[in-house]
Amino acid sequence: MKMNNNSKDNLKNEQENSKEKTLLEKIKAIIHNKSFIASLFIIIVSIISLIPMFDPNYNIQFNDGVQHICRLIGTEQSIKEGELIPVIMSNFCNGFGYSWNLFYSPVTAYLPLIFRIFTTSYEMCMKLFVLAVSIGSGFAMYFFMKKFLNGYAKCKQENKTKECNINNKDTKKQKFNSKLDNNKIEMIAILASILYILLPYRLNDIYLRMAVSELASFMFLPIVFNGLYSIINLKEKSWLLVLGGAGMLLTHSMLTVYVVIFCVIYLLINIKKLDKKTILTLLINAGIILLLTAFYWIPLLQAKLSTDYEVFNENHMIRWDVMIYLKAMPSELAFYIPGRMYYGIGILVIIGTVLSFTILKRKEIDRKNFVFFLICGLISTIMALDFFPFEKLPSIFTMMQFSYRMLEFGGFFLIICASIAIGMSADKFNIYTVMCLTCISILLLLPNLKEIPKGSYFTEDELIKGIPVTSGTGRVHAGCASFEYLPNKAFENRAYIETRENVPIILNKDSSIENSQIKEDERQNIDSKNESADSKNQIKNYYKNGTNCSFEISANFTEKDLEIELPYIYYIGYNVQYTDESGIAHKVETYESENGFLCIDVPNENITVNVKYTGTVLMKVDYIVSLITVFALLFFAIYSKIIQENEL
Repeated sequence: MKMNNNSKDNLKNEQENSKEKTLLEKIKAIIHNKSFIASLFIIIVSIISLIPMFDPNYNIQFNDGVQHICRLIGTEQSIKEGELIPVIMSNFCNGFGYSWNLFYSPVTAYLPLIFRIFTTSYEMCMKLFVLAVSIGSGFAMYFFMKKFLNGYAKCKQENKTKECNINNKDTKKQKFNSKLDNNKIEMIAILASILYILLPYRLNDIYLRMAVSELASFMFLPIVFNGLYSIINLKEKSWLLVLGGAGMLLTHSMLTVYVVIFCVIYLLINIKKLDKKTILTLLINAGIILLLTAFYWIPLLQAKLSTDYEVFNENHMIRWDVMIYLKAMPSELAFYIPGRMYYGIGILVIIGTVLSFTILKRKEIDRKNFVFFLICGLISTIMALDFFPFEKLPSIFTMMQFSYRMLEFGGFFLIICASIAIGMSADKFNIYTVMCLTCISILLLLPNLKEIPKGSYFTEDELIKGIPVTSGTGRVHAGCASFEYLPNKAFENRAYIETRENVPIILNKDSSIENSQIKEDERQNIDSKNESADSKNQIKNYYKNGTNCSFEISANFTEKDLEIELPYIYYIGYNVQYTDESGIAHKVETYESENGFLCIDVPNENITVNVKYTGTVLMKVDYIVSLITVFALLFFAIYSKIIQENEL
């Protein structure tokens, strides 16, 4: 019995030791795994770059920050109020409702709210979102660089002369891995991701602009070219182009125009590689992008056709004086000037760009693509500089508003070339070299920390209640930005918004509710007939909760119909019905009043009017189309995976 017990104990000990060894081997394998090292680098550098942002004294409301915080608040309020399609921020614009999500990036309104799971602070939600975007941008660049360098290596090894533009005579003489082996490719990809994360202009978007949508677009830009390169050069059926294209459109529509232009140029220089199958794949990808984003761009077009909004007014959106003033000087690409924005692309990127010209004749690089990235990077950067007449370009280009936004493209393209040039110029380019270059990049950024804004303008409670719009508000207002999403009529008549009572107003002669709060000298656009105090008795039991309201009308005037201006700024998607004395519901068409508010015509009878924001029928269809597309993509992805596993 003792022998049996000893043997059992020994067996148990051996099993435990075996498990420990297996665990240690797995840990060692993970540590030595190149992807793990890259992931560690990307996450750590992202966190280091954002340490100042998590300082409690950092003013995240600086510049555009307060607008994005308000968007989160307004979007969540809309969802809680039961909006099927949450596009109207009911507390904004003195409680008359203001729409961001109908015109602006949905990604930055919805995704940061996911972090409400971990925090009650909207500001912390935004900070965590910025961290996630920074990490995502690093990974996107890393995987694209690996695809670009490994893809060309694969082409050369398989001797695909037509796709790689290599002469048969040259291939026999070349030994690809002797100059650019897998280890060096890995290090170059890591370096590119680090330079992308630490791109001074990208950090400017965080600390001096809090341009959240532009920040998010940094993540999707490498994904677009990863997908494009995979489809055209590697003949892969990649969904990355769909992910990147849809992501760009849903984060920054103005920058997407430039991305499309760059993609078209890329297609033209690779036109010989576009066989029927590749063209079909590209068209399918483009179609899927449009279907995925239908819930955004179709309602946007519908809103544009419904009435005139300031966001479509070129004179409002493009301020040529500011565009000229905010151009970057050439010296600012390398050095920061206090009191200005940080227009830099980084000293290391500049050095690497210069080195790029020394490796153009090297056989190890995909010369055609490398030159494309180099030229696009240089042109984009030049377009951002003060001597370039950006403001004189056609409106399709100036709609970007600020020429310095071209530095996003300049930084992206030049980092590709710079990281390759640095990696290929060094005899021993290993992890220690990358660590050294990372430290140098961080140290070069340290002097700029003193420019980070401190304090805050409003408490979150104040923002949740909604900052009132008054005569002293000025051009920019917390939650409404520069009022660019107002109808033209409402924008030109902001005094009316500032003083109007939050009640329905009957606009017919002798039939309006008197607004006792409006001073006589401020009644600029209020009909002079709206003076009958008796008309207050015609609207009873008025109740309003966000984008929902109801009231009763008692007939006591001679007019056949009543023209009622509802306490909502005009946006498409409001559903209005009235119930007559028989209990029958009737749908009411809405239109825009002369004040830019929602207006209806109803019979002068005893009725109950109900208003609710539900979105238009077309908006609902668009959401369904986008959801079906998402589920279809998931189904095909899972199905394809199963087929591949069965084939193996």
